[in-house]
Amino acid sequence: MSFIESLGFIQYPIWIVLILMLVQIGRATADQFRSSGAPPAGLRIHSVLVLGALAACLGVLGSLVGVWLAAEAISRAGEVNAGLAWGGIQVALGSSIVGFLILGVASIAWLALQYANGRRDAA
Repeated sequence: MSFIESLGFIQYPIWIVLILMLVQIGRATADQFRSSGAPPAGLRIHSVLVLGALAACLGVLGSLVGVWLAAEAISRAGEVNAGLAWGGIQVALGSSIVGFLILGVASIAWLALQYANGRRDAA
């Protein structure tokens, strides 16, 4: 099973949030290069960070559901090998990793867009 497949059902909302975030980054970047009469890109810039935080929350939700499902399977099986149990939990944590990576990208993009917006306003 690949890493992407191990994310389970929560991967679809995470990918949708990633696509929306990338679109907002593109739109906010385009706003930076428009004429000075254009409306400020503030809401678009802030929406990038909000979408990143939403991806992190979805990742944590996916991890919690995955740990719950792993715990349920372990309790039904009775005694299991510790390696098998931790393998299931490792798979469950994948969605948190992806969600926080998206949040990291969103944070860096937000900082860069805030900086560019501040420089444009100062000019």
